[in-house]
Amino acid sequence: MRYAQESFPADLLFAIRTILNPMNESTLVRVGCCWFLVLAILLVTPFYFAFADTPSGCPYSWGQNLKVGSTGSDVLALQKFLNSNPETLISDSGAGSPGNESNTFGPRTKTAVIKFQEKYASEILIPAELSKGTGTVGIGTRAKLNSLCVLAVTPPAPKPTPESTGQVAAGANAVAPIDVLAVSDPGQSGPTLIPASATLPVLAFTLSAGSKNVVVREITIERTGLGSDGAFLNFGLWDEQDLQIGNVAAFNSLHRAVFRKPFTISAGTSQTLAVLANANTSMTNYDGQRPVIQLVGVNATSPVSGGLPLRGSLNTVNSSLIVGGADATLSQYDPGVAITRYINDKNIKFAGIRITARSPEDITLTNIIWTQSGTVGGNDITNINTVVNDTKYPASVSPYSEKEYVSYFEPGIVIKKGNTIDVYVQGDVLPSAANRTVEFDIRDINDEVSLVGNTYGFSVWLSPKGNTGVAGSHSAFITSDGTTDGTTGTPFFAGPIITVSGGAETSIGKN
Repeated sequence: MRYAQESFPADLLFAIRTILNPMNESTLVRVGCCWFLVLAILLVTPFYFAFADTPSGCPYSWGQNLKVGSTGSDVLALQKFLNSNPETLISDSGAGSPGNESNTFGPRTKTAVIKFQEKYASEILIPAELSKGTGTVGIGTRAKLNSLCVLAVTPPAPKPTPESTGQVAAGANAVAPIDVLAVSDPGQSGPTLIPASATLPVLAFTLSAGSKNVVVREITIERTGLGSDGAFLNFGLWDEQDLQIGNVAAFNSLHRAVFRKPFTISAGTSQTLAVLANANTSMTNYDGQRPVIQLVGVNATSPVSGGLPLRGSLNTVNSSLIVGGADATLSQYDPGVAITRYINDKNIKFAGIRITARSPEDITLTNIIWTQSGTVGGNDITNINTVVNDTKYPASVSPYSEKEYVSYFEPGIVIKKGNTIDVYVQGDVLPSAANRTVEFDIRDINDEVSLVGNTYGFSVWLSPKGNTGVAGSHSAFITSDGTTDGTTGTPFFAGPIITVSGGAETSIGKN
C-alpha cells in the first residue's frame, strides 16, 4: 500500500511532529489546541491504511480455478481486481479496460494474469517450480488473490480433526496422513451455450494426494442429463498449466469416455483438472438439449475418497450461434519433402503450418504442442523454438511426454479475420543425432493448437484446407481419404522426415 504524506491534512502532520520533537512552552500550547486531532488520527489511521488502496471489486474470494473460456462473476471480479493496478492492467481502452470489464476470460485476461503471477513469482511460480506465468488461475494464484482481496477479518478456522484432514491416529498423541486420493469439487463454471465446432470446459475436479505419491491410471466421465452423446465428438483432459494429459477420448456405448494416460499427484499436493468438450460440427439435431458431463470413476494406486458422481456445469446446445475458426495449410517455411541435415547444424526449420482466421471473428493463438516422432531423443536436439512473425517462442518439454514440445505465446498472437500467419518449429541438432531422424508432428486437431475466438470467448478449431494426404504422408494434414472433406486422422499434421547425417571430416594441409 502507498502511504502518501499529501493524503493527510497539514494540521495532523504538524501535531504528530510536535509530539515527536522536544516539548517546550510554545509547542505545549499548540499541541493543546489540537490534541483531539492527534487522538483522532491515532484511532483512524489503521482503518485508513486498510482501505486507502483497496483494489476494485474487493473484498472478494475466488473459490474455483479460471482459464481462457471461463465465464461468470468470478471472471468479472478478477478483471476488476487486475485493472486496479497499472502493472496488471488488462487494457487501457476498449474491451477489458477499467469500467469495461466482462464475465468472459479471454486472451487479454490471460496476459494480465501472467503479469500478476510474475509480479508475485516468489509466492506463486517458484513453489510450483515455474519460471514464467501460465495465465491460468490455479490454486497458488487463487491463494494470492484471496490474500490481497479478502480484507474482512476471517474467523479462526475450527481445529482440524482426523475426519476433516484425512488423518488417522499414529500413536497416543500423533496423527498421520491417510494414504488416499481425495476427489473434491472446486466449483463449476457457470452455464453457457454449446455451439457447433467449439471447445469448452464442461467439468472440473480436484485430486488431492495424502501421505504418498499417487499414480492416477484412468479417469472416467459420463454423459447424463437431457441430451445426446452425438452433440460431442470427443473430450480432452487438461491440467492447471493448460496442458492436455494424453489423447482425446470419445463416448462408448455406455455414454462414457475414459482417459488412460497415467499421471502422478505428489504426496500432500492437489491438482485441479478440467474436462474440455469438442462439440460436433453440426448441432441441428441437438438444438436445445442440456447434457451434463459428470465424473464417475478414478482408478489410482491409492484408495479414492469423495462423493461420486461429481456433476459438471449445465450447458445448452445452440445450433444458431456461429463461432470463429481457422483453416490450416502448409507453411512456406516447411521443407515440404524429406531432407538431409548435418550434425551441429543450427536453426533448422523442421516443420511448419499456416493458419488463416475465418470470417466470424478475430482469433488468438495461445499455445502449440509439437510431437517429435522421429528416432532422435531429447538429448540429440536443442534450442527448440516456435517462430511466428520472426519472433522466437521457446519450446519446453511437456511433463506428460518427453516427445512433446510446448510453446506458449505471451501475449497471445491475434489473427484478424481473413488474415494468415506462418507458425514453424526450428532448432539445432547435436553430434549424437547422427544417422537418426527428426519429425515434428501436431497430434490432435483441436487440442494441440490452442485458438480462442475474441468475440465469443470459445476455443475454436483448426481444419485442413489444403496439403492433405492419407496416413503415411508427410508435410501433410492427414485425413481418412486424403481430401479436405475426409475425417481428420492422427496425427493431424505429419511433418517432413529430416535425416541427420554425421558428415565427412575434411582437412586442409600444406605440402
